[in-house]
Amino acid sequence: MSEPLSEILPLFPLNVVLFPQSRLHLHIFEERYKALIGETVIADSFFGINLLQESEILTVGCTAAVHEVVKRYEDGRMDIVVEGRRRYHLQNIVDAPHPYHCGRVTWLEDVPEETDEELRITAVRLHNEFITTVFTGVVEKVDAADIRKGRAFHLVQKCGMDLRQRQSMLAMRSENQRLRFLVRHLETVMPLLSSRKSVEEFARNDGYIRQ
Repeated sequence: MSEPLSEILPLFPLNVVLFPQSRLHLHIFEERYKALIGETVIADSFFGINLLQESEILTVGCTAAVHEVVKRYEDGRMDIVVEGRRRYHLQNIVDAPHPYHCGRVTWLEDVPEETDEELRITAVRLHNEFITTVFTGVVEKVDAADIRKGRAFHLVQKCGMDLRQRQSMLAMRSENQRLRFLVRHLETVMPLLSSRKSVEEFARNDGYIRQ
C-alpha cells in the first residue's frame, strides 16, 4: 500500500525547533496539551512541533514521539522527553474536535544525492572544536566515523545557531546544503570564541535540545 500524500496531525506549536532524532525536554502544564500528550501516550502515536514566533506558526515542522514520561504531577502536569522523528510541511489548520490545533501535513523528504564526505568531516571537526570550547567536556565529541551522529541534524543541536537559522536548516531538503550551511556558520562563530563573554553566552543559550 502506498503512503498517503497528506495526513492530519495534532500540533504543539513552541518557540523551539525540533530536529529528527533529537530529544527535547518539555514541561506540560496547559490543559489542551495535557490532553494531547495523554492521548499520544495511550495511543503510542506522535504529534507535530512547529516553531511559533510572534503568534505565527511556521510551516515546516517535525513529528515528535514521547520517549519518556519523567514525572507526573497530581494536577495532571507532566515532565516528558520527546524524540524528533520526521519532517513535514504544514498545509493548513483544520477543524477538529480537540482543544489543541490539528493540521493537514505533507511529508518533507530529501532529494536523492551522495553525501560529500569531505564536507561532512569538515563539519564534524568544526563542531568538535566549538563544543570543546563552549561546553568544556559536558557535550561529547562526535566521531567522524559515526555516520548517524556525523549528520547535520545531529551536529546542529549544539552549534550556537539561533531559531531562525535552525528553522532554515530544518527546511532544507539536501544534506550537503545543510552541511555547507553548518560549516559557514561555524567558520563565522569560531573567531568569536576568543571572548569569554561570548563563550558564556553561547553556553547559556544553546541548550534547549539536550544530549
